[in-house]
Amino acid sequence: MKTPQFFSDVSHELRTHLALILGPSEALLAHGHNLTGVQRRDLDVMRRNALLLLRHIDDLLDIARMDVGRMKLAYAEVELASLVREVARHFEPLASQRHISFVVDAPVLLSIEVDVEKLERVVLHLLSHAFKSTPDGGSIRVVVGGKPGERARLEVEGTGSERTRGVEGRELGLSLVRDFIELHGGQVQVTEVPSGGALFQVELPCQAPEGTQVTRHAPEEERGLEAGLALRSTLEELTPPAPERVQEAVAAQADGADDTSRPSVLVVKDNAELHRFMVEALQDDYRVISAFNGQEALEKARSLRPDLILTGIQLPHLSGDALVTALRQEESLERVPIVVLSTRDDEALKLKLLCEGAQDYLVKPFSAEEVRVRVRNLLQLKHVREELERRNLELERLWGREEAHYRAILDASPAVIYVKDVQGRYLLVNKAFEAFLRRTREDILGRTDEQLYIPELAAAFRRNDVEVLRRRVPMEMEELAPHVDGLHNYWSVKFPLLDTSGRPYALGGISTDITLQKRAEEERERFFQLAPDMFCIAGLDAYFKRINPAFTRVLGWSEEELLARPFLDLIHPEDRERTNHELAEIGQGAHALQFENRYQCKDGTWRWLSWTTAPATPEGMIYAAARDITVQREVQEAVHQLNHQLEKRVSERTQQLEEAIRELESFSYTVSHDLRAPLRHITGFVELLERHVRGSLDAKAQGYVRTIASSAQRGGQLVDDLLAFSRMGRVEMRQSRIELEPLVAEVWEELAPEREGRQVVLQVGPMPEARGDPAMLRLVFKNLLGNAVKYTRPRPEARVEVAAEQGEGGLVVHVKDNGVGFDMAYEDKLFGVFQRLHRASEFEGTGIGLAHVRRIITRHGGRTWAVGTVGQGATFSFSLPAAPSA
Repeated sequence: MKTPQFFSDVSHELRTHLALILGPSEALLAHGHNLTGVQRRDLDVMRRNALLLLRHIDDLLDIARMDVGRMKLAYAEVELASLVREVARHFEPLASQRHISFVVDAPVLLSIEVDVEKLERVVLHLLSHAFKSTPDGGSIRVVVGGKPGERARLEVEGTGSERTRGVEGRELGLSLVRDFIELHGGQVQVTEVPSGGALFQVELPCQAPEGTQVTRHAPEEERGLEAGLALRSTLEELTPPAPERVQEAVAAQADGADDTSRPSVLVVKDNAELHRFMVEALQDDYRVISAFNGQEALEKARSLRPDLILTGIQLPHLSGDALVTALRQEESLERVPIVVLSTRDDEALKLKLLCEGAQDYLVKPFSAEEVRVRVRNLLQLKHVREELERRNLELERLWGREEAHYRAILDASPAVIYVKDVQGRYLLVNKAFEAFLRRTREDILGRTDEQLYIPELAAAFRRNDVEVLRRRVPMEMEELAPHVDGLHNYWSVKFPLLDTSGRPYALGGISTDITLQKRAEEERERFFQLAPDMFCIAGLDAYFKRINPAFTRVLGWSEEELLARPFLDLIHPEDRERTNHELAEIGQGAHALQFENRYQCKDGTWRWLSWTTAPATPEGMIYAAARDITVQREVQEAVHQLNHQLEKRVSERTQQLEEAIRELESFSYTVSHDLRAPLRHITGFVELLERHVRGSLDAKAQGYVRTIASSAQRGGQLVDDLLAFSRMGRVEMRQSRIELEPLVAEVWEELAPEREGRQVVLQVGPMPEARGDPAMLRLVFKNLLGNAVKYTRPRPEARVEVAAEQGEGGLVVHVKDNGVGFDMAYEDKLFGVFQRLHRASEFEGTGIGLAHVRRIITRHGGRTWAVGTVGQGATFSFSLPAAPSA
């Protein structure tokens, strides 16, 4: 026995899939400007029927809730007549279209305390039933009365007709009416009226039970009935799109195909849209004959003798079950396969119809492909059965001649087809069976399932066969069969073959492999269950509807605990306002959102979750995924703290550096002032001494004087170079585009006095444009070329080469000479201040030039290096960032 909770769970599952039908179909209808008329019509049929099914599911869920006592009423004060008139207003266009006299007699102002939404649905279902049961040109009357403070009365009366009796969906709505009224402490009575219709009388207490909280004067704008699902789907159900034109189009489309070479199928269905669906599903392969009521179907079957009949149950003029009985009483039609289409998965009804002569019972919903497969299989079986019955007595004698005839039919089918005798021995198999079992026909015929399969499978097959033979009616079932990659699922139709006395002498079967479909369904569910991230379906009411196991793993709460309370209760108080804001954005149709919040674990700790959500579906469902980012947030916080500390330390070091720079500048000024003065005095007095003692000093004394003068001059030069080096780091750079070849030529001309009397050859290769400070780069080339001229002095023929090339990071310049070179062990000292690798007596200089080069290139964002060999020359190189394109 299925509990109300079971129906509740089923309803929730169905709502999810219906949302995925309604959402895309409505979006395509609204924005699919390139849709053809046929495509737009089919989409509208999908949308209308999905909307209707969603309403039935909601009604079913409400009934289940009431059965378990979980339905709560939200009482509010409302004026009954106003409420009834407001609901009835939406039915007036429908009444006018169908020429129905629609009268609302509600003169009494009667204030009552009820659950307004429930009462609106009561009125809606009663009016819906009245419009379904009332024929065009009939009448519907609504009366509101009662005594203030005591009991309120609502009556809905409509005229009925034979055609509308048994309308689908009616019982569910009326059941909901009864339950809602009884939940309020009221009662419902139904009586027949002379016109053939029904009178519904509803009585309600005007006041809520004592102690119940009641909201006073519920405003009409808060009811939202017009936009509600129930009203929307009800009106669309009652006003199908141009039914007469649909029927005419279907009839023309079906009966216009007069190709008698194809099998004919009689389609009997009063619903025009479903009728058209069946016709379009079959017309490519069959000659389709249409009938819209049972009597018309019987007359066409007698005159046209179709090969197969597809019929509904609830038909005007002659019901589907009566039609089956009438067809089987016609001798010329008793062998025509009949497929019954029904909305009810009723085993008793199914068995009754199968016993009365129907060959198949198909429960909605079904796909076009399923209809085609069943029709094809039944037609094939019809031909096989006719052939087997006709040839049964002379089967052995005529077997060879007739085998090719039915073998072609069987072997052309992709389904597995077989025939067994009553002992289970195979008498006939098709090519699909041979391919499935990987055995030849000769190896299969005469064997039983026990000889072909493992015991468990063979026993299952035999049980099903025995049951079909016992019942003597076709049966459908799902069976397992072995394949190379494991067991496959098969949907099997098995039927008995009867002799002239009605006793089974064999059993036929048709099996279709449905493994891929089953596996796809299982894989989708497995991904949901095994995903490491947290997946959920939630409602705009702030409740989780479904969650995967990752929620329990991360938060510690059980699935039941998480589904039983609003998820806002678990969100950190500081994050609730933002979460509510995001929830509102999603509800208004915002595109995929990403946000973070904190959720409380069962042990009291908090976890940071990063959410990604899709827009809410029209039914208010939210699909979302979350990832636990607690560790990342902790790392980010630690990095933030570390960055704060580093920024503080950098600030402190910057202040210290600025102070050191100021002290260095002060020191440089002191050096400049205090060292220059004594050196100027030494130089001046040496000059005076030379003039004063000119001619009186011997050669040795004159050498001493010259040494003092040159030393003082060299000291002054050292002071100047030191000050220039110090200022170089503070001089503002003025970068621009520079042609390097002309710059090298200018510097080389400036060094002409240094080359006087010597043979020095300069070779300059192609040099691309560079970007930098022209004055500073001039100083770089002056130092490097000056050093090359100076350190090639011992060579009788000096060579200096300047070349440039494009490197990975920009421009690389090389200055190469064939001078005295240097020991690479001291390469790290070359670019230091006052660092010299040769004695001053050999080569003059202060040791500042290469330090200038490194500082200038560093400020340009490049680097410097050198390669040398003692006695063979040296190459000094530097890099510059590439000049940006114009």
